Amino acid sequence: MKLKQLAYAVSLIGFAGTLAPLAHAADEAAVKKVDKIEVTGSSIKRTAKEGALPVQSISKDDIAKSGVTNVQDLIQNISAFSTSGSTATASVAGTGTFGLSSPSLRGLGSNRTLVLVNGRRLAPAAGNDGSSIDMNAIPISAIERVEVLKDGASGVYGADAIAGVINFILSKSYRGFMVDGSYGTPSDEGGGSNSRADFVVGFGDLDADRFNVTLTGSMEKESRLWAKDRAYAKTALNEPYYSGSATGQGNIQGAWDEVNHKPTADYVKGTASAGYGNPAATKGCDSIGMFNAGKTKLGASAYCQFDSAGYVALIPQRELTNLVGNGVFKINEEWQAFGDFIYSKSKVFESYQNSPMRSSFFDTDSNFAALGVDKALLLRPTNPNYATAAAWLKANGFSSLVGQPLGITARSAGLGNREATSERTQTRQTIGVRGTIAGQDVELAASRNEAKLDYLITKGYFRQAVWVKVINDTNSWNPWAPDGLGNAALQDKLKAEAQYTGNAMSGTSKTNSVDFKATGELLQIAGNPLSYAAGAQYRKDNFILTPSDEYSSGAISGLGGSIVPMDKSREVKALFSELSLPIGSTIELNAALRSDRYDDVGNTNNYKVSARWQPSEMLVVRASNGTGFRAPTLTDLWYPQTEGTSAGFTDPATNSKNIQVTTKTGGNPGLKPEKSDQTSVGFVFQPTRTISGSVDLWKIKVKDIIATPSVQEVVSGFRAGKGIYQGLVTLDAKNNVTYVVNLTQNLGTADVRGADIDLTWADRFSFGRLSANLNGTYLDQFDQTFADGTISNKVGRVADDQGNPVLGGDNGGVNLKWKHRLTFNWSQGPWSAGVAQNFILHYGDAPDLDGNPHNVPSYSLFDLNVGYTGVKNLRLGLVVNNVMNKKPPVAIYPSQFANSFIYGYDFYNYNPRGRFISTTASYKFW
Repeated sequence: MKLKQLAYAVSLIGFAGTLAPLAHAADEAAVKKVDKIEVTGSSIKRTAKEGALPVQSISKDDIAKSGVTNVQDLIQNISAFSTSGSTATASVAGTGTFGLSSPSLRGLGSNRTLVLVNGRRLAPAAGNDGSSIDMNAIPISAIERVEVLKDGASGVYGADAIAGVINFILSKSYRGFMVDGSYGTPSDEGGGSNSRADFVVGFGDLDADRFNVTLTGSMEKESRLWAKDRAYAKTALNEPYYSGSATGQGNIQGAWDEVNHKPTADYVKGTASAGYGNPAATKGCDSIGMFNAGKTKLGASAYCQFDSAGYVALIPQRELTNLVGNGVFKINEEWQAFGDFIYSKSKVFESYQNSPMRSSFFDTDSNFAALGVDKALLLRPTNPNYATAAAWLKANGFSSLVGQPLGITARSAGLGNREATSERTQTRQTIGVRGTIAGQDVELAASRNEAKLDYLITKGYFRQAVWVKVINDTNSWNPWAPDGLGNAALQDKLKAEAQYTGNAMSGTSKTNSVDFKATGELLQIAGNPLSYAAGAQYRKDNFILTPSDEYSSGAISGLGGSIVPMDKSREVKALFSELSLPIGSTIELNAALRSDRYDDVGNTNNYKVSARWQPSEMLVVRASNGTGFRAPTLTDLWYPQTEGTSAGFTDPATNSKNIQVTTKTGGNPGLKPEKSDQTSVGFVFQPTRTISGSVDLWKIKVKDIIATPSVQEVVSGFRAGKGIYQGLVTLDAKNNVTYVVNLTQNLGTADVRGADIDLTWADRFSFGRLSANLNGTYLDQFDQTFADGTISNKVGRVADDQGNPVLGGDNGGVNLKWKHRLTFNWSQGPWSAGVAQNFILHYGDAPDLDGNPHNVPSYSLFDLNVGYTGVKNLRLGLVVNNVMNKKPPVAIYPSQFANSFIYGYDFYNYNPRGRFISTTASYKFW
């Protein structure tokens, strides 16, 4: 590290949005003995006065007043949180997230946001990207507080802390026994209710009994809310805004050559509204459960599309069971033994529309060749229902196809909705000792982490090669019958021979570690202590995927291709150090340095230097500079390259929308680690006794971004003639996209900058204490530069001027230009009440069906809360979220780009429960 880089440092590693150290400086000076604690963002223990860290702290009381029912909704209230790069539980429909919920600070993605529990890592969620933490596994009832470090921290924590750190501090050192529960339900009819019961019990006084053991447990259930129960989401057809393009029943793809077992030159594979229309359109697509598609080359009445929206759960059914324990034993006056364990089981029950079938979905399934089955659902001229197709083709000018076997699209209506259960189990055990040697604090601990996933298919899935074989072996299939089959015996045969149930995939992610740390004072410089922290860490990561044979071979319909087996591990060794030097009474300098050695991607060294200057009790100035990194995950590096069905995309050359084709994806052993630079400058002020605030300007640059380019990015770049995309797209004779390669790559850079604002007012009057707080984030820049030099502006927009999603936009979410939470609170005696405003600024989404730009307007949602503690040991609370029951504005997003089946509104930013009324009660028995 260059010395001039150290000299460039200008702030403490982050700083709390509170001014308690300023407001109470005189009181703290009078305290003779103050315990030192470790706070998020630093390894050096310090007093509250010395602290002043860049941490937004959310207390248990704040959580109760917010009325949120899970950690996902809690994090949504943080202004630095962005839906871009996050994963919402609701997105299970079609995205293959297996019920995952993950956070994204600064819009840089969940894999660049470090999540800690009690200051230590959890194992990343199994079955996903290998780095994201599943927030569904963290019990909200066990959270004592949440600390959000809004600054990079790789110099302290190592990989993944590029955008910041979210540290969940769970209940510990409790004495007594308390139970509490809550129940909440939307005021509108339908599902979406939430109920929870939990307890906390603690035994022992550390000074008197030499031990304390605290246990927290809870059970939580969330009921399913169907899209059909919300007017704004119940249909995929809302012209002129959007028209869903899910594969319909009975669309004609073209002629099939059974002699050579391949499509003819006129065959159209890739589009949901296949090329030659639907005979059912003559009497109305609703006769087969479809709707007439608009804006098509044959006219609005030519095609039938499936309206998938009403079959989707906006809020999946979810269950959570957990048990958390913390224990400490006082060995002597200087040494303690400690330990904790976390057990959490989360079940998310998925349900969405029946499976689609068309030729492009069959390309990656090796079972077709094994069974000797053509990769098309065939309607032959000998079928009595062929006359319907022939009459349609002749009437629309396609007589040349008549007399040949025809490929037809279909849906498995006979098997009903697809249903599956994602069962995730998260466990962690930590044991260690802490004490004092020669006046220095030391700690040695070992931690074992494991995250498991079992993905169980219960209904509505089938072995597609077997399904096609059964259809092609019969001569009585009627694709235009109300049930899509027209034959009860055929339906029974399909259920008996093709239906698939069972465990489709198991996954295990392990992170085991041993760490040692020492902190204390090295010496005095001009009467000021030079404090330090130093330590070492060893970690072993292991990631295992075990799909069923059917899932691995791509045999199961409706799962978006195949997942193949994987079993990889690696070792990480790290050394870290940190120094803190107060200069006089007004300046504090801090420097942190960490070196990590990965046995698969090499070494990386990162630093953080900072300074804090307090010229008066009314003002603190701070700034910082540092570097960060993110190592490629095991899946980034080693996930086998496979073929599957792509997410929906738009072809700018043909203007066809929601196309799905065969795509090749997988890992890349040649990946380099991401690197980042972070800088922040800010100040905290308290001009009066009642007013305080802080403003922080920050900037992050990420280089060598690791990502899988979306199929939309590849196709758009290919059509634009950009060199790096050439050779990645295959076209058929009719200029339609049929194949896309999009492997994981180092894709370029991201430049992000903005400002965080925190303003507080509080005063006491004869009628009670009043307070107000504004916490907001302004995003000035988010430019992602692709490897070919293309720059995508991702601030406040989902699509570019041509209607293509911004880089990464096909995964959903948006980087809002401005977002804030404004709260007003009153308390007097046993009573308290408050109101909160959650505001997001307008942003641009996708163009409408006519190609006109569209914007989601700004909107506010208001929450109310009331609390009462007038009965000894009893606490009662009432919270009403979205008290005005405001409906979401129309959003042509993310359904046009994300591989999701939710339409009509932005499910990342709006809670479909609408007005949600929840009550809480807790009672402490002893």
